[in-house]
Formats: sequence, structure tokens, C-alpha cells
Amino acid sequence: MVTYDCNCKDITITEGIFGEIYAESAEDKIRRYGNKTYYEDAESKGLRLMPVKSYTMINKNGLEVIVISWGGTIVSLKFPDKFGCVADVVLGFDDLKSYTNTNINPFIGCILGRCANRIRDGSIVIKGKTYELTKNYLGKHHLHGGTKGFGQRLWESHIDGCSVVMTYLSEDGEEGYPGAVLNTVRFRLMPDNRLEIGIRATTTNSTIVNISHGSLFNLAGHDAGKNELMKHRISLNCDRWTFADYTDPIPTGSIRGVGGTIMDLRVPKFLESYIMNLRKLQVPPGEGYDHNFCVTPNWHGGNAYVAQVVHPKSGRVLEIYSNQPGVQFYTGGRLCNTSETANNPAATYDSSNHEEEYEEEKATDKMEQYVAPEGESQEFISGKQGARYVKHCAFSIQPQNYPNAINYSHFPCSILRPGEVYCHDIIYKFGIQLSNYM
Repeated sequence: MVTYDCNCKDITITEGIFGEIYAESAEDKIRRYGNKTYYEDAESKGLRLMPVKSYTMINKNGLEVIVISWGGTIVSLKFPDKFGCVADVVLGFDDLKSYTNTNINPFIGCILGRCANRIRDGSIVIKGKTYELTKNYLGKHHLHGGTKGFGQRLWESHIDGCSVVMTYLSEDGEEGYPGAVLNTVRFRLMPDNRLEIGIRATTTNSTIVNISHGSLFNLAGHDAGKNELMKHRISLNCDRWTFADYTDPIPTGSIRGVGGTIMDLRVPKFLESYIMNLRKLQVPPGEGYDHNFCVTPNWHGGNAYVAQVVHPKSGRVLEIYSNQPGVQFYTGGRLCNTSETANNPAATYDSSNHEEEYEEEKATDKMEQYVAPEGESQEFISGKQGARYVKHCAFSIQPQNYPNAINYSHFPCSILRPGEVYCHDIIYKFGIQLSNYM
């Protein structure tokens, strides 16, 4: 374990080892992408164990961020509340085995790419040629780069001054994508409690690139559960959203204004008024928000203000800035049913029957493995430090391009061409609100 003091002397970075994982050789990559078969026995294929590095960044205000080279994953983010009590506010796991298990890890805390979000039918057309991508969502769509997207890859990593830099070369044909894409992600913790994530990518052939980060937050603490999440107050700097049907949450191509609808989060609102009261059917029952909003751009270009989230009880505040046109707002409604979402789409949703569906959901909950506290889902993911992550226990705000943009000419272009540089800057700014001013 090595500790570095950066040049500004306000940040310390400690390098360690989070675990080990078998790495693919060049021959295995050729075999894997050439005939679409996967290795069955790592040792028999001559693979070698590679360390998964961890980097702990701490500033003088007590903000601590731990990121690992497996998927560029933020495994811990701790900072004090208005009383000085420190809590970890991102969901995660204690060990590498859990992070590599896609059955329990639905893209928690990792880099989302080569293309974040969903692509209808897992099919794209570039320069008149059709490419079939991995279909890992509902059995027919493409999600977050596929079964082995950027969040399930080992990245090269090193410390560069005040930053941790990670790189990954996505091979031509990986998950069906054309072109080899070289990706660089820079994590930088600032003295003023900003965590900056700078993403850059170049390609050898025209392809689609839309990279984001998937940290799941609960500002009351990663183990605070659903009840505390409902006490968060959220606002989004978004005046439109890309309409999607509940039964198949991929944009239809229609862009609608948020005014006068449940999608209007321009004025800060508490989550419980929209998610807990399912009978009013303001947000689809049982799921909550999992929608793409169109960010209102600022007049000077560059990074725009995207969102603010406040947890009044602790006083913790998170603000998010980005240079991307859209943002996916997700409240963890699909957190505990990854396999169900992949195989059993809710194709029979009818807004007139939401009360009956709510009663059916409660009946189903009674058949699960343990008795959860009142108001909590029975299903859960076993998280770090013995935490049980249930439905609606965390939120994620993922700046990005519009989902399925490749298939709609009026959506912002998602194609990256040779000679161009993909640039995405995300800023998480953490703070404390001593009083409730709203």
C-alpha cells in the first residue's frame, strides 16, 4: 500500500489491492470475439491473475472516495453530515467476487459503456451497415454496453498528480460494436468537495459512444433503506423528457414537456410524495423513476447544472453538473429483480388497474425469504457491511446522451468517428445544508 500527497497538498491518494481476477490473453480475446465462444476454465487457457487496484482519495474536509480498477467502480464515498457524523453514501459490496457476479450486481457504481442505457432490439446501423449487439435486457434489447460492458472489465490504472487515471481498450467487435475504442477516465477529488470524472474516448472506426457512471446514492447512508430515500428532496434542471412506455422503457422518439406532469422536477420535491403513494399512480406502480430527461443547457456552453438532491435530516447535499444533453434519473425500482427484468417484461400494464397490481405486489412480497420492516420490499441484495439493499433504497443520476439516440435522427448524434474525441465531464459536488431554506 502506497500513499501519495498530490502537489496541491490538500488531497492524499492511497493505492492498494482490492482483489485479483483472471485476465484474458490476446489469444483468448481473438477466440472470444472471433467465434463468439467463451473460455470455460481460466487456468487451462493460460490466463494469469491480475490485481484489481483500489485508490482511496481523501481531502482535508473529510470527504473520502474509494475507486477500484474493476469497471472504474466507486466502492465507497464517505463524508460528514451537519452534525459531523460520517457515513458512506454509495451502494456497493465488500469483495470483488460480488462485483463480478452480474446476478447480484446490476451495474452498481461502475462506468457505463460503450453505450450507456438502452438500445432498442440491440441493433444499430452505421454507414448503411447493420450491427447486432448483445441483447441483455428483456431478452431483446441492449443495455449499458452488454453483458461484459465497461463496468465488467479490468482497467489499467495509475496515479497522476491529484488524479486517478484509468484506461481501457475496447476491441473491435466487443459486444458487437464496430471499431476499437480507447477510453480514458480521470477521477479527481478537489479541496472544495467536488469529485470530477473526466471521460475521453477515440475510435478506429465509426461507432457509437455514450459513457456515464452508475453510482447509486443514499445521502442518509448506503444502508439507510427505502424510508430515508423517500425523505430526499430532488430537483432536475430539465424542461423536457424523452417519452417511453412503462412496459418497455425505451424512448419512442417523442420528446414532451414536463410542465404540469409528474415529470416536472424543476421545483424541489420529496420523493415519497411520488413513489410511496402508489395508489395515486403518479409514477408507474412498483418502479418509480427510470426515465431520461433533457437537460436545459446553459447559455455559455460547457458544463451545465443538472440536478440537486438534499437530505434535510443529515443536511447532506449533492449537486451534479455535466456537458451531456440528457440525464437518466433512476430511483432503484428495478434494483432487486435483475433476472426478472431480463426475462419477464411487464407487458400487461394498465393504468386503470393500478390498485389491483399494488395488492398483487403486496401478496407476492409475503412469499419472500424474510420479514422486512414495514414499507420495505422483501427482496434484497446483500451489500457491504451486511446491508440489505431493497427496491427504492437509492437513486442514481446519470448524465448521458439520450437513450437509443442512434435510431432517431432528431436525437443528439451518438456516433464517434476516427479523428474525433468523445468528451464527457461529470461533476459531483458535495455539501452541507445547515437549515431547511425551502
